[in-house]
Amino acid sequence: MQYSKQLGKPGRGISVIIKPTKKSNYGNLVDILDELEIANIDSYAIVPEFTPEETKLLTLK
Repeated sequence: MQYSKQLGKPGRGISVIIKPTKKSNYGNLVDILDELEIANIDSYAIVPEFTPEETKLLTLK
């Protein structure tokens, strides 16, 4: 199958990026991973870095 901007890569499924904040704890991460398992999502990445825009959004809460 060919890659296209509109379709992405068909058949690959969904990929999730998890970005825990400094306020999150181990239990929060385990809960997220459990939910991914329930939803049959096996493609994920844990990225502890935030863009300046994301950091700004977090400070608004």
